[in-house]
Amino acid sequence: MAIDGIVLVHGGFHGAWCWERLLPHLEGPVLAVDLPGRGKHPADMAEVTVEACVRSVISDMDAAGLGRVLLVGHSLGGATVPVVAARVPERIAHLVLLSCILAPEEGAILDAFPDETRELARRRLGDSEGAETEMSEQHHRELIGDELDGEILRSVLDRVGPDSRHLFTDRASRAGLPDDLPRTYIRLKRDLAVPWELQERMICLLPSLRIAQIDAGHNVMLSQPQALAAVLNEIVRST
Repeated sequence: MAIDGIVLVHGGFHGAWCWERLLPHLEGPVLAVDLPGRGKHPADMAEVTVEACVRSVISDMDAAGLGRVLLVGHSLGGATVPVVAARVPERIAHLVLLSCILAPEEGAILDAFPDETRELARRRLGDSEGAETEMSEQHHRELIGDELDGEILRSVLDRVGPDSRHLFTDRASRAGLPDDLPRTYIRLKRDLAVPWELQERMICLLPSLRIAQIDAGHNVMLSQPQALAAVLNEIVRST
């Protein structure tokens, strides 16, 4: 059965803008969504919960007239896209997790980290009691590494913004996600934000994943858009 399009869900501190260099290389209709709290969906970060993100993605799919889709999540988008797939499984032709952070079933994203990494993540979230959290430019540079430079790097650093702690701490359920729903995890060999070992840990949290691999860093959609498009287009053709 053919699909109606590709839906792209960005990761933490990013927005739909992060897919710009990828879009020209994808086949068929594409919808790059802004999660609540950024871009087309401004919101108080106190209201940006996992549930709000799930509802927002489904609403954007409805507004775009997309029925059955290839759903792609990147990084912290892993808090949202498996729950979307569990909520409307009949509309998901294939679920793609691009170096995603995942939560244990009925757990939070932070629950999936090993102890030492969990503490590092908590420190990066900061000590504020508010819902909004933001990383410094230096932290963003450390996670990007030497993957991007020049105008592309500057563009990313100028556009990253705050995010919601709720996406790290909210508990959510994937109950309803069919065991036979096709799903792929794309591993990134040089990812500094979600390192190889952490990706392996995430893969163990969701059964029946097919594995693809790209020799790239975390922002592969910006550094190697054609390589990522090749993987996604092949999934579309085979769906």
